[in-house]
Amino acid sequence: MDELEYQVFKAIDSGRGRMIRTLQDLLKIDTQVPPGHDYDKICEILEEKYNHLGYTTSLHEASEKYMKLSGAKHICLEGPRTNLVARLNGEGDGPTLHISAHTDTAAIQKQGWSVDPFGGELTKTSKYGKSDYDKGGGYIWGRGVGDDKGETAALLLALEAMNEVGVKLKGDLVVTANCDEEIGGVAGLGYLIREGIVKANIGIQLDGSLTGIGLSAMGRTRFLIRTGGKSYHGQVPILGINAIEKMSKLNVALNDYWRNVLLKRKYETPGIDFGEGLRVKGITCPTGMLNMGTIKGGVQGATVPDTCEEEVLRGMIPGETYKDTCAEFNAVLNGVKVTDADLQYELETINFREGYVVPATDPYALECQALIQEAIGKKLPFTGTLASTDMNYQVVDGHMPCINFGVGGPYSNGHSQDENASLDEILECAKAVALITMRKLKVK
Repeated sequence: MDELEYQVFKAIDSGRGRMIRTLQDLLKIDTQVPPGHDYDKICEILEEKYNHLGYTTSLHEASEKYMKLSGAKHICLEGPRTNLVARLNGEGDGPTLHISAHTDTAAIQKQGWSVDPFGGELTKTSKYGKSDYDKGGGYIWGRGVGDDKGETAALLLALEAMNEVGVKLKGDLVVTANCDEEIGGVAGLGYLIREGIVKANIGIQLDGSLTGIGLSAMGRTRFLIRTGGKSYHGQVPILGINAIEKMSKLNVALNDYWRNVLLKRKYETPGIDFGEGLRVKGITCPTGMLNMGTIKGGVQGATVPDTCEEEVLRGMIPGETYKDTCAEFNAVLNGVKVTDADLQYELETINFREGYVVPATDPYALECQALIQEAIGKKLPFTGTLASTDMNYQVVDGHMPCINFGVGGPYSNGHSQDENASLDEILECAKAVALITMRKLKVK
């Protein structure tokens, strides 16, 4: 590490108080999705801070087309889908680095919180465990501190420290604060990259943890199935057509499709660990999945239901396309329909994003692994997830090698009550961001 990089790390440490205040300001803004309100408000705060650092900023609100692709009417999305793009132009011909952090948070459960989810309360310890990076600096509490407002604050702290020390870049740095990641990111990073608003050569997605470096995730398509029937008196069901019964037939076929077809469909990812919990179930790489998530139909037990509706999530391995996934899913349902003349169904897509993998042998991934180790003192393994992330848009649509890391872990209760994060860990995340950015873009 050279002297300039050392000074940036010192500036990160001394910026702790400012980072805490920024994070508390972000936590006060309710950006849980659905519905996803106040993206414009949080982007305005961040825009002011990036303008102060000399970045050129612009706000981009996704069009109605992207709202429809997001499944807005099904997921009950409301309000503008505002995204911030901040750019710092370099002085030479280096690569363009894109760093993404999302502004939305998971929904807030009404019960079970022991702190205000918007309060940003500070404590010395966490009753849910201890971060591996805890040096006694305490914890901060609230929805989004681990996913993803803590990462947003870490990113800003890293760039503030670089600005304070006077780091000059040879390549361009593009930072996005994008919305809707928790429900697919279609109107967020999907919109920014698919519309060509953001283009880059390499990427960082700040939406993980410092337990591993994410290189692979599943895709997903969220389907909505409706079956129709004929209403009649429940004590004379022979004269009706039961829509729930028809949905049950489809579910039997879908369960067979999952258990006997999808679970055998794997995408090998050598060098990428998917965790002990999956390993004991025999899952060591991206594997086809399916979940029947919701079902509703009928009005009462004494009436034959004439409608039934169900949401099904189809987990897609890297390389599976939306088009092929739809065709195969339809084939399963049609296979049931040919056996039952009374079966009528409609299939609709709520939203989708495809899976990705950056190989563990990728030079950029290996370089970042070494740089993160230099920054935080730990060599992090390459990891993957059966969930899906916005890094899909960077890798699949943006065609850039990318890595994923962030803050949080088992102790931090991400997506649950009493979400919290170690303040020391947020600073370590900032150092990792700063060192990667400087080594890839800094003027020598």
